[in-house]
Amino acid sequence: MSSLGTPCSRKLWYKINQTDKAEALQANALLKFFYGDMIEELALGIAQQAGHEVVGQQDKMNAHGIKGSRDCVIDGMTVDVKSASPYSFKKFKEGNLRDQDPFGYISQLSSYVYAAKDDPLVTNKTHGAFLVIDKVNGHICLDMYDFTDELKTKEEEIKAIKEMVKSKVPPPREYKDEPQSKTSPNKKLCMECSYCEFKKACWPGLKKFAYSYGPQYLTKIKKELKVPEVEDF
Repeated sequence: MSSLGTPCSRKLWYKINQTDKAEALQANALLKFFYGDMIEELALGIAQQAGHEVVGQQDKMNAHGIKGSRDCVIDGMTVDVKSASPYSFKKFKEGNLRDQDPFGYISQLSSYVYAAKDDPLVTNKTHGAFLVIDKVNGHICLDMYDFTDELKTKEEEIKAIKEMVKSKVPPPREYKDEPQSKTSPNKKLCMECSYCEFKKACWPGLKKFAYSYGPQYLTKIKKELKVPEVEDF
């Protein structure tokens, strides 16, 4: 069910139809995710100790055949627990997720709220919240949203996604490559594509270069580069 929030339809198509083309997760990524899981458990422990009712942890949910496990229900509301960098934490703290949602968290959480419409543990049927911990500085915030509008069209959204992944060919790319810099004729992947595990399958001929500040993935090279290319990625 969490995949319903994937903002790129093409990525979701690959995830369902060509799973073997995904890049393998590196050890540091696995450790990062494990660390995030521990922080999320810590957040729920803090909520309980603060006197809140925390129930429904990892309950199995189903929305028109799409299954998933929600994080929890706190005081009758569906809650998704997140650990975030200071940069990402800021948009939750300021309530700007609807305008800055590259990972589709709004659609993801609204799907769990929709799936819980007949769940007696959930007394607030229209709202959901993100309980977020800044994993660097330790700040905590609760970012709550009214999903009334999303719930009205959720069934149609789910049906459209199910039809899309049944197609024999992937949908068009949702993101375009962009100039490597203001003056360079080369083109690179945008941020959303650079983090995608299917970028090699989606962008044939993609090349990775090891810059001192991190890797860049180039789709077109018209100007010779003075940094090493990573051959196997």
